[in-house]
Amino acid sequence: MKNDYPHFRRLWYRVLVALMGSAFIPLVVIGGIFSLYSVSIFKSRTVEMLVRDVEMRQQHIDRFLKDRILELKWVARTPTALLTEQERFDEYTRDLTREFPWIHDLGVFDRNGKQLAYSGSYVRETRTYSDTPWFRKALDAGVCISDMALGYRQVPHVSIAVRRDRDHASLVIRASIDADTLQQQLEPGWKAFKKSDVFMIDRDGRYQTQSRTGKRLMAHSGLGIQEPFDGTRIHEADGEIVITAWLSEAPWVLVARFDADDVFSPALELRYLSIWALIIGGIIMVFFILLTANTLISRLEAKRQKIQHLNRQLRRSSFMTSTMELGISLLQEVTDRLGSITVASQWMQNHLAGVVTPQVDEDLKQIRESASSAQERLKQFLSSMRSDAPMITEVNLVGLMEELVSWLKKELTLRCIRVAWVVDKNVPEIRTDRSRLRHAIQNILLNAVSAVDKHGEIHIAVATEGQEVTVTITDSGPGIPEADREIIFEPLYTTKPDGTGLGLPVARDVLQALGGSLILVQPSDRGAAFRMVLPRKYLGPQTEDQAPHPTSTP
Repeated sequence: MKNDYPHFRRLWYRVLVALMGSAFIPLVVIGGIFSLYSVSIFKSRTVEMLVRDVEMRQQHIDRFLKDRILELKWVARTPTALLTEQERFDEYTRDLTREFPWIHDLGVFDRNGKQLAYSGSYVRETRTYSDTPWFRKALDAGVCISDMALGYRQVPHVSIAVRRDRDHASLVIRASIDADTLQQQLEPGWKAFKKSDVFMIDRDGRYQTQSRTGKRLMAHSGLGIQEPFDGTRIHEADGEIVITAWLSEAPWVLVARFDADDVFSPALELRYLSIWALIIGGIIMVFFILLTANTLISRLEAKRQKIQHLNRQLRRSSFMTSTMELGISLLQEVTDRLGSITVASQWMQNHLAGVVTPQVDEDLKQIRESASSAQERLKQFLSSMRSDAPMITEVNLVGLMEELVSWLKKELTLRCIRVAWVVDKNVPEIRTDRSRLRHAIQNILLNAVSAVDKHGEIHIAVATEGQEVTVTITDSGPGIPEADREIIFEPLYTTKPDGTGLGLPVARDVLQALGGSLILVQPSDRGAAFRMVLPRKYLGPQTEDQAPHPTSTP
């Protein structure tokens, strides 16, 4: 930003603060609300997904246990002879285990708990099972799925038993599921989270499946006594999410434990992404805000510079006006003195005729002629400087042009500038304001002389085109750059250090007021050409809509 006018600095700060506030406050508020809402939605959807997975796992385990019960009930329909005679039972179970590979051992008991037949991997026990919880529950309820137990063989297993009532005798058929088979029902489907832990516990809170914490089966999990409940429960504490569901086929609780940071890590990434987006967006906004503020203040400074330049020009014009008023009075006095010199020299030449020598007589004649010529030129100059009242008369345009060129003759001679004329023989007189027209053409001629500077040419062409008369003034100067051709008629535009930038705008306004126009014509070679178009008869003042606009013709 420019430092020419430091009083704009405070405005720059205010604009910057206003733009920053209007940009960043909505960005932070909307971005913060969107980020919090997105994270909240993500967390709730993630928890819902975990709940659905736990429910699916619960249904899978319930279906697994229910299928085992149904298979045992199917076995219970087997004829009594096959179930109670050991030899026939051994042959029967060989075919049965091929169809139901989950059965590691199968036993048949009477209602007193005495084992009638057994087939399996272990040695047959001949003792009575009437005091075991699973047997009593199966005998009373018809179906029993026991908690994980070691049994007499000290091997972790779950007993599944069903009661068969037929022929007025009750039999209990029991099969066991080892811990590995039950564990396999939990392992698939939980590989998305590295720190997740899924296991089952009984009513007393003891592990029925292996936990990732490393605690052994049937050890206390620390979750306390469990009471049956419907649906699922969610508990969040100490950075963990615990989801529990009560199984319908067994008195167990399915427990899924997750690390909150592991589960919600995408939400944290989304939050970090939002922060980075806010930072990057803020940097971009700061850049554009600074650019906008600098552009705005620079334009204000440019306008202020232009206003100050206009003030300087106005002060200069005021000074020149006051100086010109004094100069006109002085020149009027000089004109009167030259008139006195002319009269005195004429009187001396008349009264001293025949008395003085021929040389003195010739000197008096030259004094009289020089004083008379100077007086005439001063009268022309003073006449051009007077702001006469508008007067519409017949004007000889060619004569007016020749008068102006004659007035500039000394300047043209000193600069070695040649004036070339191309005048249409049939150019008529035009009816217009001679004084104002002279002022406009004078401005254009002075610009041409200034553009040529030295050793050049000014070409003047006067022609008739229908009801209009055209005057084209072409100079051999450097021409007007293409970038400046659209602004040369703007007030105060000038390329000269001592120029006012008012010559062309004033000339254009005068010609438009007289019903004509002034346009820039680009010649084929170097230089610039200005074409004036004047009507043969002035039709009176024109409105702004009727006045022709200046254009540049290639």
